[in-house]
Amino acid sequence: LDKAEEYPEIIFSHATGYMGNDTNFNNYFGRIYQARYLSGIAAGLKAKEVGKGSNDKYNIGYVSAYGLQYAETCSGINAFTLGVQSILGDEAQVYVKEINTWGDPTLERQAAEALINTYSCVVIAQHCDSAQPQMAAEQAGVFGCGYNSDMTPSAPDAHLTAPIWNWDVYYKFAIETAIDDPANFMDKVGIYYGGLKENF
Repeated sequence: LDKAEEYPEIIFSHATGYMGNDTNFNNYFGRIYQARYLSGIAAGLKAKEVGKGSNDKYNIGYVSAYGLQYAETCSGINAFTLGVQSILGDEAQVYVKEINTWGDPTLERQAAEALINTYSCVVIAQHCDSAQPQMAAEQAGVFGCGYNSDMTPSAPDAHLTAPIWNWDVYYKFAIETAIDDPANFMDKVGIYYGGLKENF
């Protein structure tokens, strides 16, 4: 924000940010909850195939960076759970383990292991960046839904799918707008929030 004020002739764009101004500083993010809903469907289908746990529920775990205090994590948990419930209804049980950091591979793995060992989760989803939850799932003989990248190479026998970002969708739009019509960048691009419709 300080640099945007210092250099008004430069356009600043901040991924996943919340600050901006009306002249040369915007932020961009996306409706990742849409893809999380679809990954919940995949998790529900796999859980249905594997079977119920001792509590007579289909137990699914979710390693989350944070919980309800951030819209990003809250909407992800809710969308994933709704996707699971679209397949399993009330027979689904989604357990969430928060690690209270945006990234820590050790905590991510420990959280996944705790979900598997404590609740007998047969699918592990995640809102964290490393493949550790998927690797823990594979080591335990269960399945997983990653995040941010295709984690199949890290857990080829466990990984079902992953919500991923196609950041280039925004970059192409923003760069073309900045080149073609820089004076109207903020009006045309503004706060960008793309989703499946935009292939973001």
